[in-house]
Amino acid sequence: MEHKCPWCGGDLPENAAFCPHCAKFVRPRKEAAVPRPRRKQVLLGLLILAVFLAVGAGLWLVFSPKTYDGYGEVRYGDYQILLSQSSDRFTPSPTVSVQGEPEGQYRMPARLFVNSSDGQDASEAFLAEMEAVSAAFTGQEDSPSPMVCSQPAYNPGVSECPLISLIDYTGESGTAELVWTFQMKNGDTIHLRQTYEIIPIPVYDYYPEEYPMDTSEELQALIDSIGTQFGNDEAIINLHLPPVTYEDGITLQDQSMNLYGSTDADGNRTTFTGPVQVLTHYGAITYFYDMDFVGDGSGNGLSGSASFRATGCTFTGWDTGVLAYGTSWANVIGCSFQYNRIGFRFDSSGEYANHSMFNDNQFIGNDVGVQLDNVPTDVKLNFQGSVFQGNQMSIDNRCSQPTDLSQATLD
Repeated sequence: MEHKCPWCGGDLPENAAFCPHCAKFVRPRKEAAVPRPRRKQVLLGLLILAVFLAVGAGLWLVFSPKTYDGYGEVRYGDYQILLSQSSDRFTPSPTVSVQGEPEGQYRMPARLFVNSSDGQDASEAFLAEMEAVSAAFTGQEDSPSPMVCSQPAYNPGVSECPLISLIDYTGESGTAELVWTFQMKNGDTIHLRQTYEIIPIPVYDYYPEEYPMDTSEELQALIDSIGTQFGNDEAIINLHLPPVTYEDGITLQDQSMNLYGSTDADGNRTTFTGPVQVLTHYGAITYFYDMDFVGDGSGNGLSGSASFRATGCTFTGWDTGVLAYGTSWANVIGCSFQYNRIGFRFDSSGEYANHSMFNDNQFIGNDVGVQLDNVPTDVKLNFQGSVFQGNQMSIDNRCSQPTDLSQATLD
């Protein structure tokens, strides 16, 4: 069968590849496929897989829950979250070092503050994003007196803070780490840490066999001399008093110290018939043990603007047996209050409480056994084992302070 040449129109023999007339190629050409090596296909697939993996990892990092950790403060988005031991909302306290008496019992707050990037209080916004918060101490397995913290909560006595945790410790608590843990609604976790270090205080004892202290004048001179010598240094000063009667009062002003009364073979006890005042500026507690305070119907038997505690003492015939004022925290334990106008009175606007127990006291024949005008913090005062008998009023709680009278006896 003959065909026509597509170029010149001449007749073509069957199966001709070239035209015999114009010599042009007359069979249709096929484009040969360019060979693609298999190795390149594999590399391209791996590259695509790597891109997908990187994108997936990036999305996971962006949207997965995160953990934040810091000492004293943590930056979380636009928030500065910090713990402080003062009312300074911008200065974190990563480490808290305080001294303590070996048998002293103390309480102080750990304060939470939340600030925005422009320095404003952002606590309300932060708490709205928070699911839960808790606090716990770690690292005190070998401590003879482990520190204890309350769970973070709002405290009206420290109204500038959204949350505080109350830290209870003794002079033997040692070193431990406090950890606040915040669980956020988006799944994030925040650990906010503080290291607490309780440093033991050196102890010095003064005895009547070595130092003159038989009269009020001698005792006051010794107290003033000790105050000049130590100048508010961190030290425990113990004065062991003879079983004499001090006709005039004394004032502790420069140095906190502890006064121990004594009893001789004839039953004579260390006795003050003049007022005793605690005006020390240093924050240690002044202790009074086993002595009598006998008044003439006026004045205050034992009073102070600084922290003090009376144990095993008696207060008779005073306008006020024991008065805590200024920023003082005072405790009375195992004491007797008889025939005073007011036995024990709290009228202090301080921020700290060091002991909640007011146990095993006797309030007998007073006009008012206990009068509470103002009490630092909202700690519950526990009168376990105390007896109220023959008073015109047992407790005059003018500030509605929480009290526990469940194990007290009231007539």
